[in-house]
Amino acid sequence: MKHFCKTFLMLIAIVVISIIGLRIFTYNNTSTAATMIDYFNPLVKTATLYTKTTEKSDYTYPDAVTKIENFAYVQTCYKNKGEKRKIEYISFGKKLTPDRFIKLTVKGQNVIFWEEIDKKELPEKVMPLL
Repeated sequence: MKHFCKTFLMLIAIVVISIIGLRIFTYNNTSTAATMIDYFNPLVKTATLYTKTTEKSDYTYPDAVTKIENFAYVQTCYKNKGEKRKIEYISFGKKLTPDRFIKLTVKGQNVIFWEEIDKKELPEKVMPLL
């Protein structure tokens, strides 16, 4: 019974340390692996980020089915209180107009949703940063 308890506690410790370690690894990491890890990590919370679109996308790739070109942007975004985050988001099938403001809903590095917003919708602490 003692051996079982030690093994069980050791297993729990390994799982907790792994989850925390993965959270630290994925912060500001725009890789596909980081996105998938954050999607399943229970410690990662949903957040709202803000950014301004740029003239140039970081890379493009064709859609696997329709062959329409998708545009990927890797940008510095800001939380409501002005904290910086690096995030990658994708515009499917159209290049974004530069100098527009974007509001992103994310779970870690996983972009759930993004939309264009007006400048007046930006939080006060984010406006001077963009």
